[in-house]
Amino acid sequence: MSEVMVDGCKIWYEVAGEGETMLHIGGAGFGHENFNSVRDEMQKHFSVVEFDLRGYGLSDRPEQHYDFDVWADDIAALLHDAGIESTHVHGSSMGGMVAIKLAAKYPELVNCLVVSCTSAKSDAMAKARWRVWRELGKAYGTDSLILAEEICTQALTRKFLDGPRGEEVVGVIQGVLTRNAPVFTFGAASDAMIEMDLGEDLTRIKAPTMVVGGDEDILTPLEAGPQGIGGIAIAEAIEDSELNVMRGIAHTNMLEEPERSVADIVDFVRRTAPVAA
Repeated sequence: MSEVMVDGCKIWYEVAGEGETMLHIGGAGFGHENFNSVRDEMQKHFSVVEFDLRGYGLSDRPEQHYDFDVWADDIAALLHDAGIESTHVHGSSMGGMVAIKLAAKYPELVNCLVVSCTSAKSDAMAKARWRVWRELGKAYGTDSLILAEEICTQALTRKFLDGPRGEEVVGVIQGVLTRNAPVFTFGAASDAMIEMDLGEDLTRIKAPTMVVGGDEDILTPLEAGPQGIGGIAIAEAIEDSELNVMRGIAHTNMLEEPERSVADIVDFVRRTAPVAA
């Protein structure tokens, strides 16, 4: 495990596995644990960089303004500290939003880009959802069962949540939120997602990109409302991109179909990664 100081804030990270480098960027409440279900398998194919965004998990948690520029700048400093000149990047949910900003702002750092279950601008329904999450976190705490249940009912398919693992997963999510998401940061991240507009960033991305989305995702849907930018529009805006629609999957593709999620990423990188000079 390693740490890098960025503007007085400790950012925790670790690197494990073999092969080309792959950076994982977790979602709004989950830190590096967002990738628990695929980490071991990914490390068979990549040298995986796990880290916690400023404000989360094992990194420092200052009460400050948070936005996607702040997080992208931290990642650039982390990669420099680790001696990584460029890397493949996989961002999930809010991590996909951070990944979009990173690839647009620091194109030289990103070889291939994968964004899973994400959006580039929240529509009215998404903004309302992020406000509900923010207020539940404030009222009950991010360690509360009620917030975990709310997130699970929005992120998982009905079939999965009503199945044999449903109750267990709610408990797992509650534990992950407890360890990784302080109330202040969770609220600030909700505000960042409410306010974001990454439309212009999409046109600046030069890396080959795979946009992954579940056709039952109601949080970051493939087709957002008129005010939003969902998965389909993201893929259309990035010049060198492809859309990977996972049928029967909601917002948690790595949890519901971990094997396919890894296989699709490995295949994409092998097909599209730039050849080193």
